Amino acid sequence: MKIMIVEDNALNKELLETILDANGYDLVSIDNGHDVLPTAKSSSPDLILMDIHMAGVDGYMALELLRNNDETRDIRVIAITGNATENDRERINAAGFDDIVIKPYSIDGILETISSLSSE
Repeated sequence: MKIMIVEDNALNKELLETILDANGYDLVSIDNGHDVLPTAKSSSPDLILMDIHMAGVDGYMALELLRNNDETRDIRVIAITGNATENDRERINAAGFDDIVIKPYSIDGILETISSLSSE
């Protein structure tokens, strides 16, 4: 399975890469929302892990770009955020993300979330 990581924090991105690489996933990583659509179109990931709060094009805008494109609209996207209020969760669900992972996340938790979406 190919997973695209969209994370503007270098340490968080490296942590995700380490976890996922150790578990046998094929990875594509970018550090901004601006490159989400062209990278998704060229790399055809099965799943995207996307940080919500990024400078410029945030996770919400990047998801909208993906959902409005015929080539990328069906890619499953997991929101990654440190904001876990009920309002944040409602906004993430309303935006059309397939699931959410709250920072700080556990290794088992993120792997279970990925596994549950890939088996649907």
